[in-house]
Amino acid sequence: MQRIVLLLLATYFGAFSYVGLESVNAQTTAANVADLHQQLKSGLKARRPQEFAFIAKVVTMVENDHLPIDLVISTFLWVRQNPQARDYPFVYFQQALRERAKRLGITV
Repeated sequence: MQRIVLLLLATYFGAFSYVGLESVNAQTTAANVADLHQQLKSGLKARRPQEFAFIAKVVTMVENDHLPIDLVISTFLWVRQNPQARDYPFVYFQQALRERAKRLGITV
């Protein structure tokens, strides 16, 4: 009888911890998307209206779940670490993101 009670308690608390974890993950993802716009603008040294428009499009696609945020962030980090992209990081980011998204069947 005690085993059943312990099993029920463990299931009960396990369900609540899962629900809490899911809401934390949703909040974290929302915060990442909100910061993504500013991070891309400053980190890629965007200067022209076309560059700002592309960044806005990428952020909108991430918000609408049409583009994985992991893909955008990993591409951003690759560009930031690439010494060839030091002077014009936006150009490298735009091309790399389009190529990587194309492999997933996504048009950016």
